Amino acid sequence: MTTEEPRSGLPIEFLHAIAAEAGLDSPPIRMAVEKTRNLPEGTRRDDLLLALLRGALSDSAPEWLLQAAIDSGFRKENRPYESPSMSLAAAALAHPACPDPLRKEALRRCSLPQLGTLGSQRCGEELAEAIVMEFDDRGPHQQPMTPELLETPSTAQLILGKPQLHDTVFSAALERLPKCPQLSGDESGDDDILDRYDRYLASRKAWEGMWEHIVTTHTTRHRQLVDWAPDNNTRQAIRDHLLGTLPWEVESSLLEELAHEDLSGFTISDLITRGSRMLKDGFSKEETRSQLGDAFNALEPKVRKRVERFFDDSDDVREIGLRTAVTWVASRAEGSWRHVLNPAEAKNRYGEPHSWHASGELLAALGQRFAAVAVAALYLWEPDSCSARPSPQDLRWLHSLLLHLPGVTDEVKQKARTVVQHVRPRPRNRWDHLDHKTQQEDQRLAELRAVIERILGDPATVSLGDPKQVTHHELARASDKVLDDYLPQHSGNDDLAERVLLSYASNAHRSKLSFSTVLAHHSAPDAALLQITTDLRKRLGGGPHLRETWTRQVLTLPDCTPELIRALPAWTALTVGGPRYGTAHKAVASVVLAALGDSDEAWTRFATSPASYAGPTAWLRLGDILDASAHGTAWPQPPRAR
Repeated sequence: MTTEEPRSGLPIEFLHAIAAEAGLDSPPIRMAVEKTRNLPEGTRRDDLLLALLRGALSDSAPEWLLQAAIDSGFRKENRPYESPSMSLAAAALAHPACPDPLRKEALRRCSLPQLGTLGSQRCGEELAEAIVMEFDDRGPHQQPMTPELLETPSTAQLILGKPQLHDTVFSAALERLPKCPQLSGDESGDDDILDRYDRYLASRKAWEGMWEHIVTTHTTRHRQLVDWAPDNNTRQAIRDHLLGTLPWEVESSLLEELAHEDLSGFTISDLITRGSRMLKDGFSKEETRSQLGDAFNALEPKVRKRVERFFDDSDDVREIGLRTAVTWVASRAEGSWRHVLNPAEAKNRYGEPHSWHASGELLAALGQRFAAVAVAALYLWEPDSCSARPSPQDLRWLHSLLLHLPGVTDEVKQKARTVVQHVRPRPRNRWDHLDHKTQQEDQRLAELRAVIERILGDPATVSLGDPKQVTHHELARASDKVLDDYLPQHSGNDDLAERVLLSYASNAHRSKLSFSTVLAHHSAPDAALLQITTDLRKRLGGGPHLRETWTRQVLTLPDCTPELIRALPAWTALTVGGPRYGTAHKAVASVVLAALGDSDEAWTRFATSPASYAGPTAWLRLGDILDASAHGTAWPQPPRAR
């Protein structure tokens, strides 16, 4: 075996042999290390030191070598314009022969980001404990959260900014995080209560932002975070982010648990609104407590006291109580439940849909559970007498209810119509000067009202309306049950069936209505699928994720013909559906092999084709690219857009 000679003149394998046979602190090793000290960039020396510490000297190493590795590792990490790597320093600090004073002195030299890097999962328990002792000295810890701590993070925040931490480091950093801010009185009496409240809200927002960063960074520790949460405020912040910020990253059983726990909180809002309603209708406080029965008596004393606060005779308090149930549901439909209720709309920064850990069946079941709670709020809805201008949030919960409720009864329809009739954009008068945001909200509210009115006109269509006018984007947002009802109602409408097929490019998470089932509704399924795929840019448009989803659906069909595969977008067909990410499906590979054969010239041209991931050339068809490669003709022009 040939071995590359390091610039010291000694091969690493030779040094290993010396270390193993001639003694740890042998002159040849010291000589080799010293010779590499002044090499440009020091890379060869670092490689040599790391190879020794992980190889022949993994059990025991001289202190001078450990010191050299630590010094070299720190110098490399601090070089500008170079990707930081603490591998060498970490190997020396975690080495069983590293003396505690040397480790402690080295860690004291580290910046906080360096400590976080060293505290990775592979650092070992001894180094992890030393890191905890070091950053424990760099307080303060557990201070109340402020907005400034988002700009200048605390020690624990900086440590937790690193992913894949050792368990000991991770747990210790959690315990030292800033605390949830509290709204307290001003002892001096000089501070305005509104100013204090504004500062509290800003600090609370910063604290929730801190937790958003943590759950986003440590996606493999969601269960640990939930189980660790030391108080209700922390658990609520973690739960809301897992449900509302990145639910696609949450493991299925945990997502279901968090959703169930969240929905159980509606009970308190329900009691507040029902109690407020009884008091408004003339019941005494004692009669109201009695009517609320066991549900009220089962509350913990602290929670029961909170509910009773709304039994106050103040009109303002009573009005808030009357709206509490609907406000609870509306805030979640707009906030922490928005992605769970609309998984197809959850996309990354490139406009591509997220891949969910939760199955389509679970998401559908969670939607139904939310709808059941929303129905209870619907029955408690009353017109709002306050002068606030209605917003889309006032109807979005009702839209979600109608989308996810398995069966819309006449009673639900009638109550929903009452809500829609009351919640409408307010007419402008000549003294109104509405800003652009308000005008946009009025427009969205009007559009939402129109959608709900179509649902209520024919619940089975769930806002789909006239099959001649419904778009594949609207069809993508419809549930499986809706489409399952809608398609048979319009049996024989091939154009509708084709738009439903196209909707799968935006929403592939359908559990009960498969792509092949919809295809069977077409009178000429094979011809239709080929024509849609051939005209895909004109009919679908959009970004790479739409092409990829369509291609995956086509390639899952059991009778996917070579002609159909040739009509697929070339780049997408060659990088989707294979055994590994970014590889071709075996049926696609077969088509390519059949077209190019053993012609080196054809394969060379094929490798330089203009097909691309994005842009107009992303729509070039595989068959056209193969023909041009095999026959040496000019590359085709991209298909026309709409």
